Amino acid sequence: MERVDIYDQDGNRTGKVIARGEALQEGEYLLTVGIWIVDRDDRIFLTKRSMEKSFAPGKWENTSGHVQAGEDCVHAILRELWEETGIEAGEGQLTLLGSACSAPYLGRNYGVHLNVALEDVKFQEGETCEAKWVDFPEFVRMAKAGELSPSLLSHLPGYRENFLKFIGQPDSALL
Repeated sequence: MERVDIYDQDGNRTGKVIARGEALQEGEYLLTVGIWIVDRDDRIFLTKRSMEKSFAPGKWENTSGHVQAGEDCVHAILRELWEETGIEAGEGQLTLLGSACSAPYLGRNYGVHLNVALEDVKFQEGETCEAKWVDFPEFVRMAKAGELSPSLLSHLPGYRENFLKFIGQPDSALL
């Protein structure tokens, strides 16, 4: 059973630890992490959520997940990246893009420049089932068409400018 720390609205651990999925009290938050992989052509790596997922099955997203009890954000996102895709990255490769809050979730979001062959991606059963590279116009089209996970879209405004710079679209008004 996965255990998670509870945080206050300012991102401080409260000292309370619960089983993931357990109900939260008012003012309690969970810490999540996300990572954007961008290749040398400024394409964005997306994975498709398994149809077995209860939330947003079949939607596309960046790799993300919950920070486990006692874990820090960097180690959590590197673990999630490996678990969901089989992709390895090092701490020194990460760029912090920013934070976001979409109650009851506090998010820390990272970027990494990697060139990954799709045939090398290993999907985590029950989590991910497909992967693809998209250019920015395709990413925008997917967002407008409702093909992206709602959690991705709810967190993105919190670090939008840094995300756009990271993917090579600093002046874009499309997102």
